[in-house]
Amino acid sequence: MVSTPARDTTPDAARDPDGRPYVDGFRPATLDWDGWTCADCIVCATGWQCADCRACTNFALPYPPHCVQAWTEGHPERGIEAFGGPGGMSAGRALVDDSGDWVLIEFNRDAAATARAAGHWVVEADIRTLDPRHPVLRHVRRFHGSPPCQTLSGAGRRSGWSTGEIAELQSVMWQASEAFGFLEVDDLCSLYGGPHSYVGDVLDGMEDHPDADGVGDLCHGGHLPPTMTPDEFREWAASTVSDDRTALMAEMLIWPMCLIQIGAPLVSITMEQSANILKQSPALAEAIQSEITSVEGFGWAWCSWQIADAADYGAATHRVRAWMVATRYAEPRYAEHVDGDQAARQMWAHVLKRTGRLPDWTPELNRRIDPYQGRPALPKVTVAAALDLPEDWWADTRGKRGINPATGKPKGGGSFPLAAVGPCVTAPWYAIKFRPADVPQGEGPHTITAADLGALVGFPRDKQWVHIPTRKNSRGVRNVAQMIADPVSPLIGAAVSAAVQGEDWYEPTAAYQAALYRLHRPGADAERQESHERHAQLVGVR
Repeated sequence: MVSTPARDTTPDAARDPDGRPYVDGFRPATLDWDGWTCADCIVCATGWQCADCRACTNFALPYPPHCVQAWTEGHPERGIEAFGGPGGMSAGRALVDDSGDWVLIEFNRDAAATARAAGHWVVEADIRTLDPRHPVLRHVRRFHGSPPCQTLSGAGRRSGWSTGEIAELQSVMWQASEAFGFLEVDDLCSLYGGPHSYVGDVLDGMEDHPDADGVGDLCHGGHLPPTMTPDEFREWAASTVSDDRTALMAEMLIWPMCLIQIGAPLVSITMEQSANILKQSPALAEAIQSEITSVEGFGWAWCSWQIADAADYGAATHRVRAWMVATRYAEPRYAEHVDGDQAARQMWAHVLKRTGRLPDWTPELNRRIDPYQGRPALPKVTVAAALDLPEDWWADTRGKRGINPATGKPKGGGSFPLAAVGPCVTAPWYAIKFRPADVPQGEGPHTITAADLGALVGFPRDKQWVHIPTRKNSRGVRNVAQMIADPVSPLIGAAVSAAVQGEDWYEPTAAYQAALYRLHRPGADAERQESHERHAQLVGVR
């Protein structure tokens, strides 16, 4: 970010909001800002827009220039989406609330360009290079994050499953409330030279102070000021893990806490992550939940964790993910209270079977959201129906392979029937081949397009997938497939977004699913049969 200069840069002792000097050189870790806003801008006072004003544009960087203006009632709610990817959550959010004013933060340049092509304001940067205390973020009301899942995914090296590493990172994340100014104490007088560290705990050498056994003018309760900068906390978190991508989970506390610390009226936090954060590393989920709901942290009204599958919300492929929903003042829409003990025994049945007891640290599972609220589930969509292919065909994701003589099946897996909801899309699907059941594995005549691959996840077929070549003639087919495989499915994104903002998800999502997969379209069955016959003629079978 572009920091704003402090009006007074002299090395005098730092002072609290009431003008009292802190002792012993203590200086709260807050962003220096001289208080300048668009209201002080001479250019804007003449009627110019912030986007046309150099002062506002430079002050707001890397965020939209209009964020310099104070938010007023009736204007779109402002939100920050961390790890925004190509815009999956944003597409889902648009189904239930297309009036939001969101900024996406994304490091991958292809994903950033793809989200930008969809009309989003994208800060293309490593999130660790940004300071969430930027003054223009003082009006943010919503926060969403989809941190990288590589270290938690079962397909990776699983360093995020390490009990020792996670315990260390959990311990660090427990300190976020103190680091960012949310720790409430009953005596702050030691900050101003008084006798106590806390009431009843007299500092060495202060035993003869007249207020040692009582309460004086500087002895009062309140919140300790922030003691660490975001960068210092990030460095601390990264020092506890072998792969700093795991430490990116700390951003889910750093950003909300810093936003609130600078005065942002934040009212909701949502997060999507690998289901393994609950299955294999629940201590991380516990650390975030405890900091959000405990009186030593945010003290918010609600923070729930659950695992959900995008296929249960209308997608043509499975995408099982962990979801967190947190709200500040009241329960979210679709709130449901359940038996937490039973939910825990189901969630960690694999741990119970192995050890005879539940994990030591887990989030509370006695609450969840149920977007359906007793309504009929959206139709299950098979891969065949989604791509207009024959139901008796198969897909091969890994090319031609030998047959395992013991099972009679292709070695290495990667084949599945089209007559069911498909498995989770992965990057190798860029080379997928479709074939009739009697055609040898790996010899299918049809491949897949990026548009159809995106549709299987839940994206509209006309979405523009952008690849920025790093070498001449690079088409980036696998890169695009990976980009499609990573993000939130818009179908479940709509349900989670609706829990905290906008309108109910059910009707708009049902309409979107029907249009995306061409459900209930007049003449669709006859067209599909004709298409199937053409396919059969092409491969020489009837």
